[in-house]
Amino acid sequence: MKCLKTKVAFLSHLDLNLFLFRLSWMEALIEKGYEVYAIVPKGKFINEFHKYGIKTIEYAIDRGGLNPVSEFIVILKLYRIFKKEKFDILHTFTFKPNIYGAIAGELSGIPIIINQVTGLGSLYAENNLRLRILRFVGSFLYCISFKIAKKVIFQNPDDLEDIKHLLNINKAIIIRGTGVDINFFSSDKIVQSRTDELRKGYSINKNSVIITLIARLIWHKGIKEFVEAANLLAKKYNNLLFLIVGWIDKGNSTAVTEAFIQEVQRSHYIRFLGEREDIKEILALTDIYTLPSYREGTPRTVLEAMAMSKPIITTDVPGCRQTVEDGLNGFLVLHKDSHALAQALEKLILDKDLREKMGKASRDKVVREFSDDVVIKQVLKLYKDLEKQ
Repeated sequence: MKCLKTKVAFLSHLDLNLFLFRLSWMEALIEKGYEVYAIVPKGKFINEFHKYGIKTIEYAIDRGGLNPVSEFIVILKLYRIFKKEKFDILHTFTFKPNIYGAIAGELSGIPIIINQVTGLGSLYAENNLRLRILRFVGSFLYCISFKIAKKVIFQNPDDLEDIKHLLNINKAIIIRGTGVDINFFSSDKIVQSRTDELRKGYSINKNSVIITLIARLIWHKGIKEFVEAANLLAKKYNNLLFLIVGWIDKGNSTAVTEAFIQEVQRSHYIRFLGEREDIKEILALTDIYTLPSYREGTPRTVLEAMAMSKPIITTDVPGCRQTVEDGLNGFLVLHKDSHALAQALEKLILDKDLREKMGKASRDKVVREFSDDVVIKQVLKLYKDLEKQ
């Protein structure tokens, strides 16, 4: 009799969420003999999965939608997919997929459902009336989802602490981040000619100190504070270049405006590079990496910069604070405080030796705590343990 493979479905609200951040997990599962599916909306990466032996199923979801009828239809469509495919394991990521996937998965009889809280995001980054109401509704829905799930993965202990009252604590597990390919993101693997081309293309002076931020262009990533800190420092130093890499996330209610970008680009010391695929080369050019975010799960771009031996300045908030040992591989600053950000940046701008020392500490920390090897071992162990139950 032919031995059937265990069928695993990864469910997300964006194809890039899986392709860019969980591809190594999916490859590791395939290597272990699992049959892996990506269930995602159509996007620029949906046709890439098959190159890695991953099957895809397309579905539609409105990330910001609040119409109860439309949301129910999403659950119904997922139920039909799950009922047809008869998955053994369903692994869901982010808010709506966690809830809708858990409900549809339970109704269709999927035996093992894993929710992954990749961060509490905008709902917990601010505290206005609208978000408090949405948090209340979200908490109610998460109670349902967490009750169904066999395990709930958190990426940092702060997120777990904030919502531990919503679940059986025995279901919770912390797996810090998504893992980083430390062989790919390595300063030893840089082709110098490519970085030289970047310098030439952007007319970057070799004496410039380059400070980089890579993120979706939403206010909660600290874009405003980054620009304000740049403005403060540019008044004192004429050798600084601030790079912002990313795209306007129009599906997010806190997206940065085109008008803001156009206004900022009038300065000669700040450049928006848009969405890029040469992140490794941009990080190679970078002297200081910063992410002044309001809240994260575990910021992937920070980990990639650490792997590239860069000193980090980030905020003392959930998710970010676990990446930096203050004073060792960078500095932690208060969020929404552009002056504190500028002061921390100035310390590194003025001290090249400190930048190099902290950069080495960043590399050591990411290898020890956040590499693909470390994270994937935890994921595979979790799957094995759940299958034994």
